[in-house]
Order: sequence, then structure tokens, then C-alpha cells
Amino acid sequence: MNVLCNAFDLCFLDGLYTCRFRSGHTNLSNTTTQCEHFEIRANKDCPNGFFSRSRGICKNMTVLSNLAIDKPATQSTTYRDYNATNAVDGNRGTNVGVDKCAYTDHGDSNPWWRVDLQAVYNITSVRILNRGIDQYGGRYVSHWLHDVTVTVGLTESDVNTPCGYFDGPGTASQLVVIDCLTSPQGRFVKISKTTDFLTLCEVDVFGVPV
Repeated sequence: MNVLCNAFDLCFLDGLYTCRFRSGHTNLSNTTTQCEHFEIRANKDCPNGFFSRSRGICKNMTVLSNLAIDKPATQSTTYRDYNATNAVDGNRGTNVGVDKCAYTDHGDSNPWWRVDLQAVYNITSVRILNRGIDQYGGRYVSHWLHDVTVTVGLTESDVNTPCGYFDGPGTASQLVVIDCLTSPQGRFVKISKTTDFLTLCEVDVFGVPV
């Protein structure tokens, strides 16, 4: 059975599956991770429904939800009507012409996109759904997703705490998973790059309340 993690380093299926910690594993910054079977081990220090992690902290086994969905978003520039909110509208289509992904304007040499989560969280993971094949030749421009930096901040004017980096290049309809291994605290999540064009078909943000 293939079960995918959608948050930091763990997911559960009837208490039988979990994902390994992503830290220390190679080539996981741009891929999803299969859940792996594990043996349930009771811990007398944790109540039912919780499990023990490193440093003796009890954690709830609930799978985290996407914090970015339908939240206010903005970007450095906008190409035509491909505005920032298109990346948090829940539409997981990757045909730019049909599904209206977020898309910065041509000539923007330092494009960025930012979402306001409207509350402070410890951010654990950010997922980017890249553009796919479309009538405009998406199969040839999906590689534009490269050298992407994800940062977190408490205010919209200071979103500079590192979460992670994707060097790319992206492939058509690729789901890029960027883990924030230090779980930075913030209300705003920013995706930026230092070359032309930033196209994001959907962005998912996962974290836990502060």
C-alpha cells in the first residue's frame, strides 16, 4: 500500500504506518516519502493517542492539515490574471491556461510569492505543485522552477527565516516537498527565486500552532 506523508516526517494509517525522519536522508527535499511499516511500541509516559519522539516529547498522532488553503496571498508582480491567490485555491490542476496558476510577470528578476496564514505556527513543511503540460508548452518551461528559497516570518516585512531550498530544475506537474527541519516560527511563508518567472500551481503549508 502506498501512503504519502503530507507533513514534516510522519503520517499514520490506523496506527500501523509512519514515515521515517527526513533529516539524514538524501534526495528528500524534492520528493514525497513512502510510509514505512513499523512496530507499535507503547510508552508508559505518553497517554493513549500519543507517541514518544526524541527528547521524550509526547506528540499527537493527528495528520496536519494544509494551513495555506484560501488564505490571503500576494506576489511581487502578476502576469495577466494569474494572481497569487490561484496558488491557494485548492485547484490542483497544472495546466496554466486552464487552471490559472500563480504567475509573476515577465521581466521580474527577483520574483516572490507570499501567503498570510493569519496565525503563528511552527512551519514544518511546504509543498509546491509545479506547472504541467499545457497548450503553451508547459513541458518545456516546467524547468523554470529552480533555485527556489522558502522563508518564514512573523511579519510581512520580515520573512527571512530559512525553511528550505529547492535547486531544481522542476519537472512537469512535480510535487516539490521542502521540509523545514528547524520548524521556524511564523505567520507568513514566502517563496522566492533570483531569476525570471515564478509559476506556482498550488502551495501547501503544514505546521503546528504555537
